[in-house]
Amino acid sequence: MKKRLATILLAGGAAGAVLAMSAPAAVAATPTWSSTPGGAFTSATNAGTTTVLKDLKTGSTITCTTSAANGALKKGHKLPGAGIGLITAVTFGTTASKCKGPFGSTWTSVGSATPKSPWLLNAKTYKGSVDKGQTAGTITHAGTGVGATLHGSVLGANCTANVGGTTKAPALANVLYDNGSGLLAVTSTANLKILSTNCPGISAGDAVTFVTSPASSAGKTVSHGYAVKTKNGKETITSP
Repeated sequence: MKKRLATILLAGGAAGAVLAMSAPAAVAATPTWSSTPGGAFTSATNAGTTTVLKDLKTGSTITCTTSAANGALKKGHKLPGAGIGLITAVTFGTTASKCKGPFGSTWTSVGSATPKSPWLLNAKTYKGSVDKGQTAGTITHAGTGVGATLHGSVLGANCTANVGGTTKAPALANVLYDNGSGLLAVTSTANLKILSTNCPGISAGDAVTFVTSPASSAGKTVSHGYAVKTKNGKETITSP
């Protein structure tokens, strides 16, 4: 009798172990986000911030002391991070304050974001301990990803260059947003390259990067970037 009972217990334990091993692992819950006050926003780079486009093959840079972006932010709680904001217009440089490039070249640029085809601001991770809360995320766009058209004057000749990604490798930007400073910094890009150009010294196919400068890094207060302003005040983005 005792032998039979021990056999049953061992069999039951083995079955339990098999069930435990075959049970599916718990799926991590998708984080949700809160955004206030939300609504339409305007933004421009704050004092001391420049935007820099760099050709990784040649090392050449185009630096802009003025840049602006407009769009809208969702409002509410338990929001998905994807598309928490829409960017509908982006400009770099102005007629009065053009961006500076190599060989004395001057530039202005317009991003591919439009009201009908906006870029998406996506919240990814959150650190509540940094400057009243810091969100790391991405800016993406349908199709070939984020991009821009550059209008330049190089050695006295006007020219145009287009930067972006491809359908197989869409371009995106990595960003940080600080609740305390109200600044959005672009820290790096992926899959960004020169798609076409008739500008001297710029070659199609070259990989490029785009950032706000001085550089910002996750876990530290953002002090340079785009100052985001909504109609109802400074934007706050949090995640429980």
